[in-house]
Amino acid sequence: MLKLFRQKNFSIFWFGETISIIGDQISLIAFPWLVLQMTGSAALTGLVFAVQGIPRAFLMLAGGALVDRTSPRFVMLSSNLIRMILVLSLAYLISNDSVGIPTVFLMAFAFGVADAFFYPASTSMLPSLVSRSELQSGNAIIQMTLHLGMTVGPVLAAIIIAGEISSVTQQDTVSGGISSNFDADKQGLSRAFYVDAMTFALSFLSLLFVKARPLEESIEDKSSGSIYKEIKNAARWVISIPAVKLGFVGMAVIHFFFMPMIFVGIPVWAKQNFIEGAYVFGMVTAAYGMGAFIGAISAGYLKGPDDKNLIPYMFWAFVFSGSTLALIVFYNAYWWAMLLFFIAGGFDTFFYVHFTTWLQRITPENILGRVMSILMLMSMGLLPVADGIMGFAIEISLNITMVASAIFLMVFCSLVALNPRARLTTQAR
Repeated sequence: MLKLFRQKNFSIFWFGETISIIGDQISLIAFPWLVLQMTGSAALTGLVFAVQGIPRAFLMLAGGALVDRTSPRFVMLSSNLIRMILVLSLAYLISNDSVGIPTVFLMAFAFGVADAFFYPASTSMLPSLVSRSELQSGNAIIQMTLHLGMTVGPVLAAIIIAGEISSVTQQDTVSGGISSNFDADKQGLSRAFYVDAMTFALSFLSLLFVKARPLEESIEDKSSGSIYKEIKNAARWVISIPAVKLGFVGMAVIHFFFMPMIFVGIPVWAKQNFIEGAYVFGMVTAAYGMGAFIGAISAGYLKGPDDKNLIPYMFWAFVFSGSTLALIVFYNAYWWAMLLFFIAGGFDTFFYVHFTTWLQRITPENILGRVMSILMLMSMGLLPVADGIMGFAIEISLNITMVASAIFLMVFCSLVALNPRARLTTQAR
């Protein structure tokens, strides 16, 4: 794996992404905590992510088509510049006591627009920097970096927002639901978003020095002139291979029922059960990131399942991830949650690296951007929508929502893992 760092383009790209990822993880902690502290509402915390997901869901496929028509590098540069301006503006408004919930919702919507183009571009960039034989190592490094950021970023966010952590004390009782304490964290939240803006700026500058080769083009796609037809052709390719289709479905399910529990459920769980809620939220998220970091390292050096077993094994890993949601409800010690999420992060990322590498290897280069945009839509694109729906469910009952999500994930993922079509890796006739 380490030999990739001898390549100048990859090293510069990796540096910029590392800085950006750490900043992203800081904002992923700061953003839900901002809404939760301003409103005291789990429903609004989820709803603001849903507002972010609306433009992301509608525009992400078009983002993939734009990547295929231009280049991943160009789209990433533009998206980073826009997101830097948005984060900087939010930090300024918070520090000057000018931020309100309508402003936060507008910022979330604008973020969704930029993200819709950034995500398919970032996942399409690697094949333009390294050879196909180096994709597994490259994906492993990128995932290691992502989850190292998920480890470092939340800890930094907890320290930046909270300022000083004197204890991690579990509350004996919780009365009156979720209380608002925005004034206490206002300056910390502002600092967190300023730091995130700096990371976007550094990422933008590093991309200016990256030289990426153009991916293969299709005469048919260039002559069609219709983004709709281009997206439709890529979608047909995805559903023509049963294992690919089920893999995409798996990403949608795990991101709809599991990831909202991290970004909406865990902060509410931490705030209800611990005095230093922001710190516990950050530490549990960091534990998942550390596990995922180790999983990415393992994926870089260990051979994954063969093509026919990849999807079934990946879904068995999702069964365990789903079970963690119920296990922390029945025993809510923060160290227990950290242990479970550490293990889940390791399994999830190990299989995600191998799934992404396999997908990049078998996908025709001329539709790579669109295929990756479909993958991002099925996962990250719809995540804020899931956050919104789950936020309302959590508002009614956190424990019931987490246990119900766990049961659904365990049953659904077991059924897919046992489905013979999960082993079909060639196009259906």
